Amino acid sequence: MTRVVSAELLKLRTTRTFWWLACSAVGLVLLIVVLTLWLDDQLNSATDVRSLLSTAGISGLLTLVLGVVVGAGEYRHGTIASTLLVTPQRLRAVSATVIACFAGGLAIGVMAGGLAALIALPWLSAKDAVIVPSTGETLEIFVGGALYAALAAALGAALGALLRNQVAAVVIVLVLIFVVDPTLAALVEDIGQFTLTGLGIAMSGGADDTDVLPRGVAAVIWLLYTALLATLAAIVTARRDI
Repeated sequence: MTRVVSAELLKLRTTRTFWWLACSAVGLVLLIVVLTLWLDDQLNSATDVRSLLSTAGISGLLTLVLGVVVGAGEYRHGTIASTLLVTPQRLRAVSATVIACFAGGLAIGVMAGGLAALIALPWLSAKDAVIVPSTGETLEIFVGGALYAALAAALGAALGALLRNQVAAVVIVLVLIFVVDPTLAALVEDIGQFTLTGLGIAMSGGADDTDVLPRGVAAVIWLLYTALLATLAAIVTARRDI
């Protein structure tokens, strides 16, 4: 399994798509942080600062798309045939892709969160009126954002492997996040906590603890979603002609 994951990691880091999306995710986070610090003079409370630092969680949206592109890309480019010749067991092949995307998403999340904190904290500390969160709170936001980016990439890879069509999978992900999730949250009480958006906010620390699930619980539920999609992808792939 280690060799299969290593092969998937090699594929990931030698494709331009990964680097484009990684740079886009980090660049978007830094742009939002810098513009917020520059234009908003109302960042005085610890809650405001936590909200700013949790902006790094936006990288999870792009890592989700990255996972979808990677998972479905094998079928688009026809490389899935050679992959399954080396690793005939479908669940093992899908799991290796999911794990590789998890690692790639984690790297992007760590970079985005680290750079955001590196810029924001010294900038805010220079303002006497600003209440900066404690080291423990800051570390929780950083770890949560990185974990969200990693899990988002893993789920995207499982979904991409299940659907096989890159464009359709990306569209479905965007519709889920921007249409289905808010609609469900508005229509059904407390269901928003279990949507992709709600779980992402919980892990990245983008809301008060009373409004979302605890980070650990949100991460476990997201893992269950990913495991379900990966299992379905393996089952469906086994029944398809490659």
